[in-house]
Amino acid sequence: MNESIQLKNYGYDVMSVTNSNDALNALGDHETRFDLVLMDIDLGSEMDGTETAKLILEKYDIPLLFLSSHTEPEVVTKTENITSYGYVVKNSGITILDASIKMAFKLYDAYQHLNHHQAEIETSRKELEFFEKRYRRLFESAKDGILILNANDGMIVDVNPYLMELLGYSKEELLNKKIWDISAFQNIDYSRKLFKELQKKDYVRYDNLPLETRNGILIHVEFVSNVYLVDREKVIQCNIRDITERKHYEKTLTNDIEKKDALFQELQHRTKNSFHMIMSLISIRSTVTQSVETKNVLEELTLRVKSISDLYSLLYETESFYDVPLRAYCNKVIESMFNFSNDIVIRKSIDEVKVSTKNAATIGMILVELLSNSIKYAFPKSKEGVINVDLKSKNSKITLIIEDNGIGLPENFDMTQIKSMGLHLVDLMVNQLHGKMKLISENGTKIIIECNLS
Repeated sequence: MNESIQLKNYGYDVMSVTNSNDALNALGDHETRFDLVLMDIDLGSEMDGTETAKLILEKYDIPLLFLSSHTEPEVVTKTENITSYGYVVKNSGITILDASIKMAFKLYDAYQHLNHHQAEIETSRKELEFFEKRYRRLFESAKDGILILNANDGMIVDVNPYLMELLGYSKEELLNKKIWDISAFQNIDYSRKLFKELQKKDYVRYDNLPLETRNGILIHVEFVSNVYLVDREKVIQCNIRDITERKHYEKTLTNDIEKKDALFQELQHRTKNSFHMIMSLISIRSTVTQSVETKNVLEELTLRVKSISDLYSLLYETESFYDVPLRAYCNKVIESMFNFSNDIVIRKSIDEVKVSTKNAATIGMILVELLSNSIKYAFPKSKEGVINVDLKSKNSKITLIIEDNGIGLPENFDMTQIKSMGLHLVDLMVNQLHGKMKLISENGTKIIIECNLS
């Protein structure tokens, strides 16, 4: 609802649906015309967004832009194989979403333009092959530059009006001259080599050649040449397409992508600073309060906020958008606990592994809750204690073990009857990771969490 309101404020007409069937039915309604689809990944128990997108694009010629909270590389890669109109992360802001929508429309128009020209080329090729008598009419009206050369000596025997206009030469200035004698081509050291290659292979293609017009203007062209027979004599046909404008658009798109990456990094920086500001506000409130209970609550809150703050600090420092080095992140989280551990020693052994930002945040919160619980409850008499943190990774499976030598769990402890908010949060977050948790109380407390992050 919020994004619909923001989009409407930007001048868009918006219809929102929450599942795949409603999306397909809405697009099938001939009374309503849609210009673009914003597609989420998670659509409930029916088909997900990627499957629905495939069905939509099979039936309708419409730009489709993914809008999702998922930042996992495998999800983004999967969507790239479905549509080329883009992928926007939710909550990136209406400015980014609006810019992405406009870019999707530009890409759609570019694809339509490209498909139109490809269809023209294919039609021209077939007509030239099967309707030789109509050659002159097609030749004169073609919207690509065409040169016809003698296959034996490279002499220009015909040229169409489009190429004359493109290069700024008259027909008389081009006819009966060898291609490498024309100033537009004579600075290209491969002109003779190209001609020899054509005589051997009968086909040559260059996607980007620089040509200079008679007025000294440098243009970029797509150059395709092939050899065929006319009245039993070999001729070379050179099709020359001006791609200067297309190169400009490609450069513009590249610059837009670079700006988008820079903006993404700036957003991470601002998020990091915002978390620091929140922590500062909590710290100020903790300083002025006289209530011990309130101070404890605020300290716990500070730990939770700092775990997320550390995550964004690490993302900004490593210039990473999607992957988090788990060892560095966990070390930051554990170090933040030292101020609350008094004489308690925290030992750690963490494998080097990268996980998604979402999963890293969940693991960091689990660490905070479990370490906080051990520090507060495992050593009630303030004796010296030891907490071991082990995180092992094998293939896509991660095992996290947190073990202390404290007083252990109460007798008849029932995980299903948890009243502690911290342990309840941990249980919820383990389920969010599709993992399982096991508690052992022997000479202390040992918590084993296993999850598959494939």
